[in-house]
Amino acid sequence: MQWNDIFQDRTGHRRWDWHVAFFFLNVFLVVYGYSLREGAFQAIKAFRTVLVVVSLGALFFQQGGKFVFDKHKNWVLWVFIGLNVLVLPFSVNFFRSLERLSAWLPFLIYANYFVVYLFTHYTKDEAQIKLLQVFNLAYFYPVLVLFFYGVVFSAENIYGQNIGAYKANVLGWACGMFVLTGFDLYANRPMAKWLRNVFFIVAMLTLWGIVLTGSRSTYIALAAGALVLVLRSHRISFQLKIGVTLCLLAFAYYIITSPDSVINLRAQYADIRQQKGEIRFELAQRATELLLQYPGLLFTGFGFDNFRAGLETYGGIKTDLASHNSYLELLFGSGLFVFLFFMIFFAFNALRKYVVFDSQQFVCMPMLLIVPYFESNLNAGQFLFFPWMTFLFYYVHVTSWQRHVADMPQRANGKPVLNYR
Repeated sequence: MQWNDIFQDRTGHRRWDWHVAFFFLNVFLVVYGYSLREGAFQAIKAFRTVLVVVSLGALFFQQGGKFVFDKHKNWVLWVFIGLNVLVLPFSVNFFRSLERLSAWLPFLIYANYFVVYLFTHYTKDEAQIKLLQVFNLAYFYPVLVLFFYGVVFSAENIYGQNIGAYKANVLGWACGMFVLTGFDLYANRPMAKWLRNVFFIVAMLTLWGIVLTGSRSTYIALAAGALVLVLRSHRISFQLKIGVTLCLLAFAYYIITSPDSVINLRAQYADIRQQKGEIRFELAQRATELLLQYPGLLFTGFGFDNFRAGLETYGGIKTDLASHNSYLELLFGSGLFVFLFFMIFFAFNALRKYVVFDSQQFVCMPMLLIVPYFESNLNAGQFLFFPWMTFLFYYVHVTSWQRHVADMPQRANGKPVLNYR
């Protein structure tokens, strides 16, 4: 909950960093848009498109910086885009794929080049803190909605309900993001004692909010974060690790044993949930069979965001259900090569570098790798698109060479010699 310098450039002059402010606004409008419907939602969606174009243009026109940064890893972005474009003509519904891909690419490019911008103006540690601050503040808004409606003080569960137009599972993701990014900021930045106490109170109430939502993907993400915290973290004391563990165990005990808990409410709808879960599994299984049955599909997919159209065209299966899996969505939509490229250079790369470099200091990354397995976050308007893709790009670039401009050898005209070799 330390946001006092979120939009400042950390120089001695403490100037505003408008690029960070624009990035926050891009993220927040996605979060805020989930509470809107119909005309208001469409207006925000149109504004977001204009905003990302302006934000991306501002980054491209940005000159200078405190650091010289090796940007050669931009090839990962452009090869990924190229592979998606390469299979585009084979889409079941070409124009839908073209429309959806065209709407997605500006946001994807923006996430990459914003990370590059951070690495040219901040140390790598400062860049990571900036991202955590942005996401912590943006996803605090739905948490405030829970507080505003008094849900965390009175309700037994909100499973299947809408609170302030937010669905319960969306509120669960927002609460998880706020708690985990907030804890990372607490563990890695100095914090006044009174603010530390406020954070723990708000975090406890927010954890209770997660219990009420019944968001199983958030439960799993919190459990993974807690496991990393207990086994790997060097930032907090052993006593605090014990406290966090006992707190989560208490919530788990309540969820399992209380007759009024959200788990028991979910049990009332077990047959309906089981049918939907089985249908989604069967759809994914059938889609995989179709890829193997038609060898060309294995390499081209059904087309970007054409999962349902592909099932109908090749399998005669009509459904309103999406795949609800970001990773499989790439396999079914864009084929094996795109899927493998993403898994190797984005997902596995992020997981490996997180474990090696950051798992002893930060706990939010497991959530950003786990939740997309249960929900599609590929499209730019999806709730966790920005934190997921931005941190994936962060780990694409984080091991690239960075050096302060003042440490670079100077030419006769006073400009630094930019030599990466």
